[in-house]
Amino acid sequence: MTGMHLQVALVSLLLLLCPQSSIAVEGEIPSADNFAETGRLLRQQGIPAVVFVSRDACPYCRTLRNKVLKPMFAADKFEQRAILLELSLDRSTPMTDFENRQVTAKEFGESYGAEITPTLLFLDAEGREIGKRIIGISNLDLYGHYLQKSIDDALLAMRSAAQQN
Repeated sequence: MTGMHLQVALVSLLLLLCPQSSIAVEGEIPSADNFAETGRLLRQQGIPAVVFVSRDACPYCRTLRNKVLKPMFAADKFEQRAILLELSLDRSTPMTDFENRQVTAKEFGESYGAEITPTLLFLDAEGREIGKRIIGISNLDLYGHYLQKSIDDALLAMRSAAQQN
């Protein structure tokens, strides 16, 4: 099966399984709507979530989204390694947290102490932070490298935890 066929099949499956969830438009980062469902996918796939905490008026968030995250997402740099989701703290509609409770994006962000944007959180299927978060942009040219290393560290932490259980 080619990569394109696999993508079409995956999107079709997600639409069947989670009609309420937000599916990414090509090149767009999916919105964090339902972490309970995300947790199930993370558990099945054995990968972490990378949660991009943003604000609409944050120029650094726009830069990170457009210069690093969207190009990496479009190039399948997260495929089979992590699920990338964007959590806008400005979002007004309720979302579902890992415990299947309805919360605001602001409440979700506050529960992780993620009020500074942009922040990347690395979470396991239960919503635990399993890697060192990345706050702000220190070096845009090396950000993709730091992100890939952080994903590797999160995957290693998940595998270590699985072996201990």
